[in-house]
Amino acid sequence: MNKGNKRVLVIDDNPDMRRTMQVLLESEGFAVSVAADGEEALRIQKSSPAQVVVTDIFMPGKEGIETIYELRRQFPQTKVIVMSGGSRVTGVDFFEVARELGAVKALKK
Repeated sequence: MNKGNKRVLVIDDNPDMRRTMQVLLESEGFAVSVAADGEEALRIQKSSPAQVVVTDIFMPGKEGIETIYELRRQFPQTKVIVMSGGSRVTGVDFFEVARELGAVKALKK
């Protein structure tokens, strides 16, 4: 499959981050959809499935961890990459939680 046929869904509550990721991925030949939160992302994924999803962890509404769980349950063949610019003070390693839920890669913003 060439990149032009590979769909990527980017989920981030920050509009600048969504746009930056979209521009970068499209410049590499990927078809890119964007969503501001997990609820919007799941609607997009149901109507136009992506092979790869890149999601932030901390977002208002349906957060990344919940979204990863739903994506893996409903779309088990979809690869999920998680990213975050920081963590909330809880003592929980959210990257590790994301990996346990099926994320294939964890990236720091």
